[in-house]
Amino acid sequence: MIKFFLIISFLLASTIVQGQESRRFPMEESSLLWKITGPNMESDSYLFGTMHLIKKEYFLFPRKLKKIVSKTDQLVMEIAGLPNQTDVMKYITLDEGSFFDFFNTAQIDTILTWAKANFFMEESVFRSAFSKIKPFVIIQMATQIQFIGKTESYERIFSEIAKNKGVETKGLETIEQQISFFDQLTNKQQVEMVMSGIRDSEKSIDLIIKMQKTYVSQNVDAIYQVITDDGGVISEEKLKFLDDRNANWIPQIMRFVKKNTFIAIGAGHLGGPNGVIRLLEKKGYTLTPMNL
Repeated sequence: MIKFFLIISFLLASTIVQGQESRRFPMEESSLLWKITGPNMESDSYLFGTMHLIKKEYFLFPRKLKKIVSKTDQLVMEIAGLPNQTDVMKYITLDEGSFFDFFNTAQIDTILTWAKANFFMEESVFRSAFSKIKPFVIIQMATQIQFIGKTESYERIFSEIAKNKGVETKGLETIEQQISFFDQLTNKQQVEMVMSGIRDSEKSIDLIIKMQKTYVSQNVDAIYQVITDDGGVISEEKLKFLDDRNANWIPQIMRFVKKNTFIAIGAGHLGGPNGVIRLLEKKGYTLTPMNL
């Protein structure tokens, strides 16, 4: 389960045509950019797979992509625009209790030793800074700190283009909805996530690099397989984070694409048997891969 947590991010019109067969899994095509055509659409829309944490050397952003975004009526991302840091803090802060209440004495000692080596923080400073922070945050921070100054952000650039061109930006989810995924975990699961992340930190970084290299291949089914590959078992947590969110997004996407829309979501959501591409195909839409 920890492998998945570290990768890391879902009405029908009465005139929709009968569902059709979706392409087989795994698909032969490889593309991060897909043109969407179908019923009740004024013009073509586009679906693009991003990666939220990606090194600059794996960042794919040709002029063609900027041109398409600039000419759309609306930009749709997982969250509308870049999150406000004040809002983020509100949702990652514990309502009651302390970060340290989740762990036993031996685990706390391990965390403090690890934090000193990774964050260069003495115990008193770490306790003060993290006492009211939710456990999952520390793992995300530890991962991100490995890539400081080395990454690019699709969401930031898309947001800048939309702002400069007067393109309306909308979201499929809120920050609260995304963070609620972690809030639904039991205390035991949260402890496991943190302690496994500490024990296997190097493996976690290796996995992220593997994902980024796979991303460059633009094979969205391969990206999905990297995320979900865990001995052939798809856990309930993975289903909630991927399949359930994908299904929840489809009615919204169907409303959005009635006008010219550019949709940018994590590439892991595009591929897979229950990915956005195949779910849209089952609703009667045609998705055509495009060269970047």
